[in-house]
Amino acid sequence: MSGRPRVYLAGPDVFLPDPLAAAAEMKAVCAAVGLEDVFPLDAELRPDPGEAAEAFGARIRAANLELIRGVQAVIANVSPFRGPSADDGTAYEMGFATALGLPVFPWSSDVRPLLERTRARLPLTRDGTAWRDADGMLVEEFGLPVNLMLVDPATGPVHPDFAAAARAAAERLLGGNS
Repeated sequence: MSGRPRVYLAGPDVFLPDPLAAAAEMKAVCAAVGLEDVFPLDAELRPDPGEAAEAFGARIRAANLELIRGVQAVIANVSPFRGPSADDGTAYEMGFATALGLPVFPWSSDVRPLLERTRARLPLTRDGTAWRDADGMLVEEFGLPVNLMLVDPATGPVHPDFAAAARAAAERLLGGNS
């Protein structure tokens, strides 16, 4: 341990073709602002011989939740993932961290309002003053790039990139000494 504040890097980056390269870039940014990062793949889990996929998945979940328990904050990639919204696993980790009282600093490669992001990817219809998807479900219009539950006014907006979120986390955790 370095004595620097530890932050968990939540997000679908683990699904990239080279997740360790993405992690290395984020780790360098964290080091530059005085943070110690924890990436989900740091647990270095491998399936046991003959282990069922569900059992391996449960071990991954438990390991990631344990990593979150050992940090002071979460920096979360809420960029569109397989559609206009954030990755549901990332959203879960954000909620878990919030329940633990940890600040969460979201960032996205696309900070357009969720309605605009959704309209660009899915057919929507106008129902009076509301927009609805193909299933008739309301698409919220709060001007935020993600569902309102993923934005905590106490930690600021959804940041436009990882570096901005890391700087905000460092400012909060280090009290301006980053």
